Amino acid sequence: MASPMTSMELDDEEKLDAFQPIPAPKPDYPYGLRIVLTNAELCKLNLDSSDAFVGGILHGHFLGTITSVSSLQNTEGEDCARVEVQITALTIESEDEENDSN
Repeated sequence: MASPMTSMELDDEEKLDAFQPIPAPKPDYPYGLRIVLTNAELCKLNLDSSDAFVGGILHGHFLGTITSVSSLQNTEGEDCARVEVQITALTIESEDEENDSN
């Protein structure tokens, strides 16, 4: 049975404690809970970057909000896509326990 999703949003106190070398908006989620999918990862996942839009929600074993979508063409004429996702809720299960029971 899967564990319920847990919100990863920082509370107000954690936002105040977040280290910022220069004044900037306080983050809603911890540093490091953002992933970037480039052409290589999108192809492996059989995803098309043209289906992504900022604010869209996706589901893996996490929930994430798409925060940035971009594409460009490099000097060799290759299309390069990039989709940034902020992980907002997460669940983790131990694969060790599952493998030990088999």
